[in-house]
Amino acid sequence: MPGKELFDPARIGVGDPNHAVRNYDLSRMTPLVGLLDNPMYPPYVEDTPHTHNCMEIGLCLSGRGTITVGGRTWQFAAGTVAVAPKDVFHSQQNTGDPMTHWRYVLVNTEVLLMETPPHRREDVAGTVNRIPVGVFLGPEPVAADIRGVIESMFRAWHERKSLDSMEMDAMTRLLLARLSWMPNETLIALPEGVPERRAVEPALRYVSENYMLDMRISDMAAACAMSESYFRKLFGRVTGMSPVEYLNRYRVNRSIYYLYATDETVLSVAGLSGFASIASYNRNFLKYVGVSPTQWRRNAASEG
Repeated sequence: MPGKELFDPARIGVGDPNHAVRNYDLSRMTPLVGLLDNPMYPPYVEDTPHTHNCMEIGLCLSGRGTITVGGRTWQFAAGTVAVAPKDVFHSQQNTGDPMTHWRYVLVNTEVLLMETPPHRREDVAGTVNRIPVGVFLGPEPVAADIRGVIESMFRAWHERKSLDSMEMDAMTRLLLARLSWMPNETLIALPEGVPERRAVEPALRYVSENYMLDMRISDMAAACAMSESYFRKLFGRVTGMSPVEYLNRYRVNRSIYYLYATDETVLSVAGLSGFASIASYNRNFLKYVGVSPTQWRRNAASEG
């Protein structure tokens, strides 16, 4: 089910994986915008490129997949740290089983500079500007330090339930300083198969924009300007599943959003998600999630 926020961010667009702008509420005017603890469960919805109105620093606790930031793609695994600056397009494709779990630190660097004494602002601005964009993983001491600072921030929140404190401010600044020391050689290489993935991305976008409509595999192939037979082979090689399975998984995952965020009936959710019948919806939901839609909604409600 959707991740649990450690604060109320009043996010705009977040929760809809097709939204290109997923902003956070910055009205509190604090350097640390918030902390997010976000477990994600398969089947995963295809993420689309999006931006935030603050810096997003993530630590992967479990799972694997790829992250694209600013047009470059990296692999991630447990222990990975990822940085997406304000207004930079990025997306994340999860493949972890049974789940992918990330923790995020959200920083408003503009407020950070405003709250820095004038004689230190140039140094802090230089630190922020030196932070490399991308994904980092390795045994280097600085990488371990970064992971340690993020974990310390979450422990401090659980103990004091406050994001606006001298301790949190100090750890936010320490985190940015550690990131600015990250050497470029810790960047993870571009994963194999990315060119092939890009070849089928028009079909992935087509599904994300039209999943609620009657759709044929020939429509997905046409979006990639391929014959249906070639498209089926390439799609299977890139994603590890057939186009039909991908479409059904996507629809099931979109339905989870409707079950969680709306009061629509299960029958209505089936239609909103693109399933032609309630029987087809229930069958696919049980196959990929392990429980019925009704039971999933009941479990989600009981967990808070």
